[in-house]
Amino acid sequence: MKVAIAGAGYTGVRLAQLCRRQGLDVFAMTRSPGQQAKLAALGVSCELLDLDAVPAPALPVAALAGWSVVYMVPPPDSGATDLRMARFLAALAAQSGPPDKLVYLSTSAVYGDCHGRSADETTATRPASDRGRRRLDAEQQVLDWGQSHDVPVRILRVPGIYGPGRLPLARLAAGATVARDNGNPRPGNRIHVDDLCGACLAALTYTGDHQVFNVGDGNHASMGEYFRRVAALAGLPPPDEQDMETLLERSSPMMRGFLQESRRLDTTLMIEELGFQPRYRSLDAGILASLGEPPEFS
Repeated sequence: MKVAIAGAGYTGVRLAQLCRRQGLDVFAMTRSPGQQAKLAALGVSCELLDLDAVPAPALPVAALAGWSVVYMVPPPDSGATDLRMARFLAALAAQSGPPDKLVYLSTSAVYGDCHGRSADETTATRPASDRGRRRLDAEQQVLDWGQSHDVPVRILRVPGIYGPGRLPLARLAAGATVARDNGNPRPGNRIHVDDLCGACLAALTYTGDHQVFNVGDGNHASMGEYFRRVAALAGLPPPDEQDMETLLERSSPMMRGFLQESRRLDTTLMIEELGFQPRYRSLDAGILASLGEPPEFS
């Protein structure tokens, strides 16, 4: 299998490393010269691709026919549609042949606020933020494109990602504040970056009929509990706690979205149909593994 990664940021670099360890051909695309240099240092071929360019850019390879594509480019910061996805799909369509498969990393924010209830892949999508609406728009674009070009599409709905270099250590050291649980913690969802990469490869080899999968570690600890566990395992002071109303007043718009929405991602389909079992289902195990690895290439 040959894997092309569009959007080689934090997760993309980790996926490229996993592909190399498994002996797979891998090619990456990024808008960042810094990420390009980082991947080159890892022995990964990487070209620059700016999906904000108008008109839509040509892809930096002659053709991706025969490749399996993992698309990780985040949507633009504003609007309710994902113009970057539209430009990428237009560039794919302009090539001589389509890829073998297309995996899109979406977000669990497409479900909106479920008030702590479980959300599986049949749960209605009601994004409460433009961020979620852009992701849902991208999902529909890629599903329509896959159908019209006869390309299998897999969508992974991803929660918060953590891993080496992506723990809230600096925030905790600076005196992070979390919402007081008051005996009724708001459930959270997350996944270790290496488990997410494993789920990507499982999606690339999956031959069944399902197109959408929730991914996550199955641990629904609240954000406050997550911060407290990171602090305890890293030897840092525990975070301060405030009432939710006070914390919302002091948070950025994006953080308010994380704080106000709550759901429990049901990952049964990921385990039973996709056949993927996360390595780090224990929050402590994932945090300790992240603390124990140097983050040079994260």
